[in-house]
Amino acid sequence: MQISLDYRPNLVVVTLDGRLDTLSSEAFDQSIVPLTEKGDHLVIDFASCKYLASSGIRSLISVSKRLAKTNNARLYLAGVQPGVYHVLEMAGLHKVFSFASSVAEAVEKLEKMGMDAPGSQLLPVGPLWHAYGPDASADRIALCWKDQGIAGYDELLVSVGEGSPAEGDTQGKLPPPLFVTIGQCAGFIPRDQNTTPDFRLALDPSQAGIHVSKAISFRGEASAHASLASPGQVGWQELMQLVASIRQAQGHQAPFTGLVLASGDARQPLIAVGLIWNTDEPRSGVGSDCVPAGQGTLGSAEMAGSCFLLEELIVPEEASCLDGTLKSNLQLINMTGVRALDPGELFTDPKVWLFAPDQVEDASAHRLLIEAPADFFREPYKAFLCRRLCRDSSKVRLKALQGGFSAQTFHLGSWDEQERQLRPTVLKIASRDMITREATRCQQYAMPYILNNSAMILGTQFFGDKAALRYNFVGIGGGQSKLKWLTHYFEEWSPEKLKPLFDKIFLDILNPWYGQSVPETIYPFKDHDPTKTFFPHLFQEADKVLNVSPGEPWIRVSELDRELRNPYWFLKHRYPELSRFSLDYKTAICHGDLNMQNILLDEMMNVYLIDFSETRPRSVVSDFARMEAIFMIEFSALENDSDLVDYLALLDPFYRANQLDGFSLPAAMTDNSSRRNFFLSQLMRNYALINSGGNRDPLPYTLALLEWVLPVVCYVQSSLLQKRLSMIVAGFLCERLEQWLAARR
Repeated sequence: MQISLDYRPNLVVVTLDGRLDTLSSEAFDQSIVPLTEKGDHLVIDFASCKYLASSGIRSLISVSKRLAKTNNARLYLAGVQPGVYHVLEMAGLHKVFSFASSVAEAVEKLEKMGMDAPGSQLLPVGPLWHAYGPDASADRIALCWKDQGIAGYDELLVSVGEGSPAEGDTQGKLPPPLFVTIGQCAGFIPRDQNTTPDFRLALDPSQAGIHVSKAISFRGEASAHASLASPGQVGWQELMQLVASIRQAQGHQAPFTGLVLASGDARQPLIAVGLIWNTDEPRSGVGSDCVPAGQGTLGSAEMAGSCFLLEELIVPEEASCLDGTLKSNLQLINMTGVRALDPGELFTDPKVWLFAPDQVEDASAHRLLIEAPADFFREPYKAFLCRRLCRDSSKVRLKALQGGFSAQTFHLGSWDEQERQLRPTVLKIASRDMITREATRCQQYAMPYILNNSAMILGTQFFGDKAALRYNFVGIGGGQSKLKWLTHYFEEWSPEKLKPLFDKIFLDILNPWYGQSVPETIYPFKDHDPTKTFFPHLFQEADKVLNVSPGEPWIRVSELDRELRNPYWFLKHRYPELSRFSLDYKTAICHGDLNMQNILLDEMMNVYLIDFSETRPRSVVSDFARMEAIFMIEFSALENDSDLVDYLALLDPFYRANQLDGFSLPAAMTDNSSRRNFFLSQLMRNYALINSGGNRDPLPYTLALLEWVLPVVCYVQSSLLQKRLSMIVAGFLCERLEQWLAARR
């Protein structure tokens, strides 16, 4: 490494020729560190430097910090080669250092900057301060928040108000704490003096939120940046004079002024965020009821806010850059706490940013407009998740779809800023675990295999233990497609007309799943235990709804005039005993919760699947057995006890037969609903036999069927007769399992 120095007025150009690595970084430090003590700007020319090691990066950071502490001198890196820039980019330093394509460009930028505020005009504020205002065309708005639900840190930006952390348990408790937000950080000052102040730091400000009771926030650039003309200390009196001078110089009329201040006091460096408003002005107009309770009086003004306490105040390359100051200082490793602003405190060598808005507007005008059923807004996290997922929209309209056992789904129509309608999508809200599984498994098991599946995950968002995802869900005909659930055709078409459609779904569309089965060792009792998935409360529901305890091995079934194996006893006692029971069988990717609300068709009869949270490899017959449980139990047409007795007379011989053997429909079966159920259930068994390679072992299919017959007792939408039917059918299946297990011994 060869280092040469070119001294110019208030500037030194350092030219590097060679590698800035471990060996040369020591020589670099010896040459450059003395330059940082003179207050001159530095331009380091990297045009002939092809390599930068981590030791060289540390040297650059050290030089930058030293310059920042010396009259705000600046560092520019000029002519940086792609390989060197890539090293800086990987370390995240491409956003910290200032770059120029050449030494000449760097010098030109420094000449335009001056020593305090780049691209700004000097404001007349008196001898105590140097204050600069940015371009007068900058859009500066104050937003007023009142009972707006959960607002993200990215929406609030610079704000002072009353509210509680969205992830906490203080919502609705009075009085709410005072809060401030700045960038990715929020501070909370409880009104209750027995509660300790706290702060939050979010890696992504859009993911963190606050239950806002009321607040004032500021958008756009700061109105002005100011620093002391000479080192010293100032209090609130001097700050208020600065505020008044800047407001007068820039002609601001809005009643609120936001303030961000960085103080480098060696005893307690800090960054403060405050709101100042004039108490002489009438409390009326937009935002008058959004001002938080004050913490102190400053002449004819009041103030409220808090201070983030720091280990040290790190002054970035551009001392006037608020964003750089925040990123450099508001880090967990540098923050020690938060406290309320004190009207009597002094600030050492403060850097001040003021937000004096030109206009005041309601925050709701700047948020995504959500039109939804009233109960959607009862839990504020739902709107918060929706806003995070719909950043491409200015308005959305939600229409509830039939929800599953553990999730809510909505058809989501959306419009952009110009009122153009965007493609329709589906919003799904559920637990964090379910949404995570669904997004992962859709990507892992659906998209690579099912060519006709349009359920692409557009995004996921999380809030505590809740989450949401958004499906791109459009038929071949685009936004005008009329997607219908398979349920629609099931209820309208005859069994014979349904067969070609079911053949298409299960033998063609899903052939990449079931048609590519592989032999494996399975543990069917372990794999198909419903209490290990959605229904841990199954035993309690059976006891409460049917008055059947899992403690008794037998139940009396009056409709059959005989005793039957208690399926809940079997589940509780025999499943654990048989959890290590195994057999060799074919496995395939299975949906895991396939039902007629998860299969949709457009007007051209193109087939689409959704809801992949339970999708994974398992016994190849699992999905077919799941469908049989729907046909035979959930769609049984039972209106009275007599219907149940008649239906059981048909079911008893059906479930006495080997599950995968053929079964002729009774000639006396005249009821169209029952005929349809039996016909389609037999069709599912045929599919199972085909995809199992002709394996007639009934045990895997029976256990997969039991997994979905047993929990019908938990379904809110099922009638009491259907729940009793599920218990009896489950009893049939358990008796057959006992017989088959005994025969295997």
